[in-house]
Amino acid sequence: MTVINDYTQVKEIYSMAVEKGVGLPVFCSEDRETVEAILASAYEYGQEIGVDDLPIIVAWTNRYPCRGQMTLLTACGDPVLGNKLMFSDLAMFADSSSPYRKLRVMPHLDHAFPWLDEDIMLGFADQFASVMCDASEKPFEENIRLTADYVEKVKNKVVVEGAVDEIFESGGEGEKNEPTSVEQAKRYLAETGVDVIVPNVGTEHRATAGNVVYLSDQARKLKEAVGPIMCIHGTSSVKPEDLQKLPGDGFVKINIYTTIAIHGGQALTREVLQNLANILPESELRELVNQGVLTEKAFSMDYGQNRPPFKPKLDVVCNPLRRDEWFKGVKNRCKEFLEIFNYSKFAGM
Repeated sequence: MTVINDYTQVKEIYSMAVEKGVGLPVFCSEDRETVEAILASAYEYGQEIGVDDLPIIVAWTNRYPCRGQMTLLTACGDPVLGNKLMFSDLAMFADSSSPYRKLRVMPHLDHAFPWLDEDIMLGFADQFASVMCDASEKPFEENIRLTADYVEKVKNKVVVEGAVDEIFESGGEGEKNEPTSVEQAKRYLAETGVDVIVPNVGTEHRATAGNVVYLSDQARKLKEAVGPIMCIHGTSSVKPEDLQKLPGDGFVKINIYTTIAIHGGQALTREVLQNLANILPESELRELVNQGVLTEKAFSMDYGQNRPPFKPKLDVVCNPLRRDEWFKGVKNRCKEFLEIFNYSKFAGM
């Protein structure tokens, strides 16, 4: 596995993806299991289409108030340590003994606020393939100023992604702002000098496509104005039938986190439920039955993975079983997105 962090090489991969009609998923992570699952999805998909060195983006946030992933990576919550560990893990996964050694991995720093994350945005700039300078919560003029200032500091060192205006949080307060206009996008791009823009095209972070409508027509207007250099956030709120439109609508990068976390967490929970009698002592199970939380079925030999005696068993209570269930859930979901966003078009490259 090669960690790609050279500015020119990253831009070349983006150009190749656009030429082939491929969208590059930006898979976010806050733990090693998810990182490996992302890599494994690309490795397995590559084996299926005969390509060993697929490009793949592994991303994380730092102190992002909505989900500061590097503050969650370790129990001590140190985001600088978190970044060092992420890059260390990527280096090990690139080792000659690793099954993922031929992949081209582009680490991305997502939702970095200049007033919160400057130490990481500048101190680790040469290790990232791309950095999202997110000043979108500020007024438009200040957003431009802050973003342009960062671009100037890291010019030609790291690909910079900038948010034209704020993508709302699902369930947050306030009314949703207007979609990004062509005029806003053109001015933002010209005055900041970013390589990739994040427009507002109707999506929300962590939404589930209830009343949210992805504005495909507006995305295409933006593409005509600025080119296929856009990244979409809030992909969880895009309806399944609209996902395949994204590469053609001008999105070279497509942010994904919520759905892979849900699939991983649900897979893990199902495994735990199948093993309750191998995790908890019988006395606790009986108490849960008495409380009406469980039924006597929990003690049945034909339920789940039950095996006597009903007590904690080392092979079940330790981490590997839960890790592997999370890993499979995330990996399989990531592979689905590789298919949806046309990674099969990398065959024969």
